[in-house]
Amino acid sequence: MLPLVETFYSLQGEGACVGVPSVFVRLGGCNLRCKGFGVKSVINQQEIIGCDSAYAVYPNAEWQEITQSQTLLERVHALMPKALKPLIILTGGEPSLHFKNPILLEALSVWVQEGFTIWVESNGSVLFAFDSLLESLHFTLSVKLSFIESAPKRLNLRAVQNILDHAPVVFKFVLGAPYIDQGIQEIQAFMDSLSLKTLPPIYLMPMGITHAQVQANLKALAPVCLQHGYGLSDRLHIHLWDNAKGR
Repeated sequence: MLPLVETFYSLQGEGACVGVPSVFVRLGGCNLRCKGFGVKSVINQQEIIGCDSAYAVYPNAEWQEITQSQTLLERVHALMPKALKPLIILTGGEPSLHFKNPILLEALSVWVQEGFTIWVESNGSVLFAFDSLLESLHFTLSVKLSFIESAPKRLNLRAVQNILDHAPVVFKFVLGAPYIDQGIQEIQAFMDSLSLKTLPPIYLMPMGITHAQVQANLKALAPVCLQHGYGLSDRLHIHLWDNAKGR
């Protein structure tokens, strides 16, 4: 079975492909809890503090257990606009936890054969074996900084290096104004610890789940990006739809 949280068609709101029409496939389960994000959610009648997609981290009634790849393929196909080939975005949770799941792999194989570009939104902490199918994917690695998650969980240099060695990678680091100096030091130390042939694109992305929070942190991060040569990622979906599910 494959735990599917939701599928939806929207504009990519973050990272290197901001504004690009995309079909999102959100899978359930994550190996991190990220309490440093400080977002409060109620899951299974309990208050949870973590990221803004906690409903994809903790098993709950919103999850659907998919038992065959055809079900997933049909759901995604139904969202596809005519005569367009949007991106397909695997997100979560942590989607790489399911890279041994035959249901997901069968669906990925069909999408690759059909010519779709597939991006994986990953925290970069899961070590998995690559094959030719997984090597065709693109990865946005949102490695968590120390104010979000503890080091033993958030940092897996071997896992990150493994992805870098096998697939195209973009880095996306979430930062808020109070943590900028500390965050930049951690990012630089982290990048220095990797073996890189060329430096992948690095984006800073503002914390926040409201327009005001995102806007304030965007303004704080802009001069830092100019100083260090990083890209600046917005959170477009929050400006447009106030962090609503399925958008």
